[in-house]
Amino acid sequence: MQYSIKELRARKGETQQETARAIGVSTQTYCAWEKNLANVGISKVAALCRHFGVTLDEIKY
Repeated sequence: MQYSIKELRARKGETQQETARAIGVSTQTYCAWEKNLANVGISKVAALCRHFGVTLDEIKY
């Protein structure tokens, strides 16, 4: 099953600001990612996977 990062964030009960801080990006950058994850670098996608406890295959692009 695949999940959007918005859904993963909501399941974890975090705000966009909290998730952005945990990943090491600005809130504005994270907000843009929730709208379009297509141009995010692989190292940041890996950080999202670790943060949310999912595999790359489980994140919806």
